[in-house]
Amino acid sequence: MRKYYQAALAVIAVISLVSLLIYRHEYNRLRYVLEVFNYFGKPGPRRDANCTSFNPMFTMFNAKFDEPIPSWQRLEDDLYIYSAYSINNKEIRAIGLGTINSVSNMQCLVFFENESKPILGSSKFIPIGNAVVTSLGENSRYGGYHFICTYTSNETPTGITFVTKSNKYLNYAPIFPIKVQPRSLSHSRIGVCVMQSSMKPTQSADMIGFISFHALIGMDNFVVYDSGISNEFNSKLKEMANDLTSFWKFTYTVVPWNFPFTEIDQNVIREIVETDCLYRTYNNVAYAIVLSWNEYVVLKYHHAMIDLMADFKQTKLLADRYKLKTATFCTQQADNKKYANSTLIVLKKTKSERRNVNILEDHSIYIHKPHVTLQNSHIYTKEIRKDLVAVNQYKYCDSYKSSREVEDFTILRFAQDMQNSSILRKYLGLYNVLDIDIK
Repeated sequence: MRKYYQAALAVIAVISLVSLLIYRHEYNRLRYVLEVFNYFGKPGPRRDANCTSFNPMFTMFNAKFDEPIPSWQRLEDDLYIYSAYSINNKEIRAIGLGTINSVSNMQCLVFFENESKPILGSSKFIPIGNAVVTSLGENSRYGGYHFICTYTSNETPTGITFVTKSNKYLNYAPIFPIKVQPRSLSHSRIGVCVMQSSMKPTQSADMIGFISFHALIGMDNFVVYDSGISNEFNSKLKEMANDLTSFWKFTYTVVPWNFPFTEIDQNVIREIVETDCLYRTYNNVAYAIVLSWNEYVVLKYHHAMIDLMADFKQTKLLADRYKLKTATFCTQQADNKKYANSTLIVLKKTKSERRNVNILEDHSIYIHKPHVTLQNSHIYTKEIRKDLVAVNQYKYCDSYKSSREVEDFTILRFAQDMQNSSILRKYLGLYNVLDIDIK
């Protein structure tokens, strides 16, 4: 009888061992799948890879970020209008620049499809942000403004014009096309509006590095405010973005930025770009951010920005916009030895300046919820800890001292993905830009 008990125990032991091995195998498979989801993002953000994916569903997303086609148009010597949008019923909002004296006496006229003449609306203005510049003269204070025009017609507006006391002739007033934006949010994407950095000119290698890096982390809907980018670069990026047979999926939209002044404070310009960006992406993306070509959003733990936003939502860390802290990387510093031969500046420059808490940042960078920010008069802002995400700024430092630098290797966690980026390799390989080495 004992032999039977021992045999039974042996069989049970074997079965238990086999079951344990099967369980361990399935557990590892599940763990791998979860790691893949975590790495590639959930849902939506596309991680880069050197393979081809035929995904016609991507063609469904066409937000037409280039509408309306903007242009700075002069109303008076110190008053200009850039673009106009409709995000609320019976209301049009235009974006402009001027002095307080010039914006005080404006009237708006709204054009409709079935009306032969424009209809007079009710006009008011709201300052954009807090930045004001006095560099054009002691009595001149230039700033950005929302110009809000309300009307009573139930028809859809097609255009708007403004007249002032000194410019009462309607025949000579420019007419601005109106983009009627969706009334409800339909996408969870992230929009990146890109403005010219102070480091001019921006090289094509730096711009494609910027595009490929941010697409890597799911920030892949680019609206570029163009003030001098070569036609060749824009054409190639548009061609790549429209290639439905490629693995990468990003949008690349160019809008003109013929800003009328050269001496306006950069913070005023940035606030105006940011405002147009919010209107332009309204209800077409869930989040929007304005960056210069030399600014990189660096995630410290997550692999996709949308995952960080989802975590904020799950942990009730809600806000109308999130303020990101910045770190400055001086371009005069010695190259990182491992990546000294790379042309990607973010891999070569890995020492940031030790920030003095008493020195204010040049400007603030926010991740907005456009559908919330533009509708609320009081915006709730949450500052994000630097150990979650930060913005790396790569620029020439006037008072550079290597003794003030500290090592910051955070972005190197993306080094292999950056070097293997199919966007970067396709651009450099296909178009052979200066035969750039991307090691």
